[in-house]
Amino acid sequence: MLKFSARNIYLILFAIVTTASISWLQTEQGGPKLDEANTIAITKASFLFQFAKSNDWPNDKKQGNFRIGIQGNTALYNFLVEKYSGQTIGSQLLEIVEVSDITSLSETTPNQANNKFIHVLYIESEGDMLTQTIDFTKDKPIMVVTSVSGETAMPEGAVVNFIVQTSRIRYELDMENALKRGLIVGNRILSWAITR
Repeated sequence: MLKFSARNIYLILFAIVTTASISWLQTEQGGPKLDEANTIAITKASFLFQFAKSNDWPNDKKQGNFRIGIQGNTALYNFLVEKYSGQTIGSQLLEIVEVSDITSLSETTPNQANNKFIHVLYIESEGDMLTQTIDFTKDKPIMVVTSVSGETAMPEGAVVNFIVQTSRIRYELDMENALKRGLIVGNRILSWAITR
């Protein structure tokens, strides 16, 4: 025979009420459901934050703010600003910037080089714009992250490429490109990467 203490009954009731509340909030009466695009943006944002935290950049890029640049995905940019802006990456304050074109990636003068430097650059575009952006960042320690369709090969020069597989976001990693750019990829990031 089972004995229920007052504490156990309270915990069971709390779990039931919490579950019911969450379910209600996700229905049309309680608020909007997350659509697949929002879920993908949230997952990509989480990965981008982990890329920032779990990799290492050259010492001269560890001054000023740590920047994640987003090109071509306003929803992702907004979510990153809301969730992660102001956190720290090592001793650097995290700043999320929206990148409108490649000229905004240029550093101003040598003594201001870290004021505009973008450490992680997410590019949603494809074709000529993607190629031009990767070429523009080729010799810089920038972790270029792309998101091209599953049938398309990982863009040459990119370090990471997101892939949507059966409603899951995965990513592939080009270690050679990371090393060419002077980036040290953390073990966690290596272990989560897939090959195709």
